Amino acid sequence: MLHHNTNANSAQTIEELQRVVAALPRMPKNIVDDTRHEKVLSYVSAFISQGDPVLIRTMMLEWAILDIFQACLAPDQDYRVSCVALRLLGYLLKYDTPPATSSGCDNAPAGVWQTLEARHSSILEYMIENTKGDEALVRFSCWFALEQAVKYDSGAQWLLKTGRCADMVSVALKDSSTYVVTATCQFLVAIIENRSIEAQQFTAHDTLMDTLLGSISLYRLIHTMMTDKGSERNRVAGLEFLWMVTNSRSECGTAFMQQSQLLFNYMDLLMDDSRLVRSRALDILSILLESVSNPLSVLGKDDTAPDSMHLDISKDQAMVDCFNHLLERNVFSLVAMTESLKALHVATGIMDAMIKPLKQCEEMHGTGSQFKDILLSIVLWIIQALQENNGTAQDADCHVNVDTIMIPSDGKLAKHLNQPGFQALVKSQSRAKPSRDKGSRGGTLPKTIVLSALKALQCLTQLFPEAVEKSAAINVVLSILFDEKLCSDQRVFKACLATLPVVLKTKVQNGQLLDEHVFASAMKIILKLIQRPTSNSTTLRLILTAIQEFFADEILGSILVQERAGQQLADGLLLKLYDMEWDVRDNVVEFIGNLFVSDAPVHGIEWALKHDLLEAVFQKLSDEEAYVRAASVRAFEIVMRDSRGWRGMCAKNLEERLSSQLPSLIRDSEAFVRRAVLEAMICLVGERESGTILMVNGTDLFVDAKFMSRLTLDDSDWEVRIRACEFIAAVWEHCLALDERADYRVRAAKRLKDSETNVQGDDTLPARPSTWWFYDIKGDQILVEATRDSSRLVRLTSVETLKRIKASIEERLGSSTSNLAVAVDQEEEGLQRKREFGGRVTSDESLAALGSSSDSGQHPHAKFYAALCQLDFERLDASTSVEQLYEEVLNVERVEDVVMEENEKPNDGNNVLDCY
Repeated sequence: MLHHNTNANSAQTIEELQRVVAALPRMPKNIVDDTRHEKVLSYVSAFISQGDPVLIRTMMLEWAILDIFQACLAPDQDYRVSCVALRLLGYLLKYDTPPATSSGCDNAPAGVWQTLEARHSSILEYMIENTKGDEALVRFSCWFALEQAVKYDSGAQWLLKTGRCADMVSVALKDSSTYVVTATCQFLVAIIENRSIEAQQFTAHDTLMDTLLGSISLYRLIHTMMTDKGSERNRVAGLEFLWMVTNSRSECGTAFMQQSQLLFNYMDLLMDDSRLVRSRALDILSILLESVSNPLSVLGKDDTAPDSMHLDISKDQAMVDCFNHLLERNVFSLVAMTESLKALHVATGIMDAMIKPLKQCEEMHGTGSQFKDILLSIVLWIIQALQENNGTAQDADCHVNVDTIMIPSDGKLAKHLNQPGFQALVKSQSRAKPSRDKGSRGGTLPKTIVLSALKALQCLTQLFPEAVEKSAAINVVLSILFDEKLCSDQRVFKACLATLPVVLKTKVQNGQLLDEHVFASAMKIILKLIQRPTSNSTTLRLILTAIQEFFADEILGSILVQERAGQQLADGLLLKLYDMEWDVRDNVVEFIGNLFVSDAPVHGIEWALKHDLLEAVFQKLSDEEAYVRAASVRAFEIVMRDSRGWRGMCAKNLEERLSSQLPSLIRDSEAFVRRAVLEAMICLVGERESGTILMVNGTDLFVDAKFMSRLTLDDSDWEVRIRACEFIAAVWEHCLALDERADYRVRAAKRLKDSETNVQGDDTLPARPSTWWFYDIKGDQILVEATRDSSRLVRLTSVETLKRIKASIEERLGSSTSNLAVAVDQEEEGLQRKREFGGRVTSDESLAALGSSSDSGQHPHAKFYAALCQLDFERLDASTSVEQLYEEVLNVERVEDVVMEENEKPNDGNNVLDCY
């Protein structure tokens, strides 16, 4: 069901909403489709979620909505209706505005919670009783409403008085339904978020939390769930609660985490066999490092004396202490576990989590500056350890040698990684076949670790380019590109190529390339990859994306234009234009065209023009594959839109040669080729004002009214018909602009003649207006006929075009509208009689009015304007409006009629599931 109007200011809409709410308790039980109740919930909650206090007060006072909810909770009621009522109650509590308690507002109406507590205790009792109900949806709905109720101070006091909150929570946290567990966690977070920060203040929420801590030992319960080796569900549920508390990013949440000490021993969670558990544990760590000023107070630091965590410690120093602790204690422990690549993967994840908050320490010196170098070196060490080629990429023409990465530190982690043979040990472990442990999907693959490390390297490069420039990062990345085993996975190859331009740009400083040898090596490797016989279209597309990043840089782009590497690159791509695979040719053509996109770097355009790549693209217009032909036409459209590309085309006479190819391409059997051709024609006429190229190209195609009519009205592809209408509109605008210039010459000649200046007759006057080209192709008749197209979008395009043309005629001939009015009156005489007898003027009759325009000596603007005045644009707009087309259906499908009622006969009518 669609509900198109949730405007609370509409009286009709509010009346319908009231009927729906009042009919809620009467929904029949024989409804089979459960989604019907969800539709009602969505409909009503959409109004409540607007937070309109007037509407909520109306629901409370005039509609007595709480009485309706109480009826929905009757013992014999359908549980699905009860769930809708409970969740709507939750929305009311969430969006209700608390009543004013200041002086002068004693007569203010009570809020939702106050009314609920004072007059509807049975609803509150129902929520308490059914948190342990049989149906999971009922349990979830009760916790959803309780989450909103406990945010009130009096709501927390009410829960304390019941004395049942602790027992409810302990059961719900181990519920079989994930939705119930999540709702319970949100309920606990609501209590935590409303606790008092100041020790002197003690609220009902503090008392309620102390009750949970004392009655069910909440800390111990969560810890037991997190460490339950026999139940993945319990471990995920415990971490879900911690994630919600951490993700609140509030002082209350941080204080709770510090007091609970639940993450003091989080190492086991990071090494859990379950991927879900490991992922959620890393999420919690990432949020902690980003949002908490002293993460060690939450994570714990067992090897530090308590007095070292003094209160006046700076935020930056606390962050560095935390990072060192994570590296020396946790990453070291994981890396030392060489028997499992999973440990190395987790270590990479921990370092990736440290990178984002590392920006906060950017201005630090000493330990902080050294720490960035240590972290970068560890990331590069891990990438190097997982390569098959021992860190060396060799080929006949290129050689990249990378020495073993050394960690610049005296810590135990650095000593461990720097010891001889340890990297070789990790490499041998990565080559071993992954073992499948109990409850595991299999061992961690080296490519997974490399992906995480490359992601971390990209972040480090963007944050600290100076540190990356001094490292061996570029050589490590280049060596991966020649590791066929790792790069056989397209994800690794893509990540490596995405990292390459980012790292290479760090070698550019102060407008100079610091290491030309590195750039030359990079280009040689890229050329080798392009020329590799095993390179497919996907590989080539990734390589070309990296090359575009090179052109985007001022220094790297200029080198490609001027140096020999640019010539070699152009030669390599020219060969790929004749590859046996059509998608390879398609990718190269698309790459050349994208060099000319709007605001593109100038170096890419200079390179393409210098090496005559547009001529190569022109040859692909006659390619045997339709996709390549379409890509070539689209490439020229992009080139024409750029002024630099247009000048390059004109220098080679490509614009006229292209126009000579369009007649054959417009008749292509594939619709997407015809679309591309029409878009190119629109660009030629509309943006480059080169319609004369199409008018005098030696063929009658573009002045052939029959062909244009067939293309616009009869083409099987509706997108082609839309573009044909747009082309006709472009022709009108182009010819109108030419006529404006011609009129200026006419007026100048008339002034000369009036002053008896010696002029040569009418030589300065055009033979006839340029607008006649629009009428030669029957643009007026075609556009009017297109208003009856079977496609709504074609009709919309033609109607909008006709509106613009009508306005342009009136604007251009403002002082001569009396002449047009005469023509209109003459046409009106014949049609007015029909109106007088109750007839209706159709678009056919308006179209017939255009037929004799060329026979009469009158300019066709008059006849066309007369036909435009006869069109019923209001009716045409209605036929193209989606809202208008569906308005009847929306008005008929009332919520209470279609969704909330049911036929008596089973399996008959709307009580059958949609899938049947």
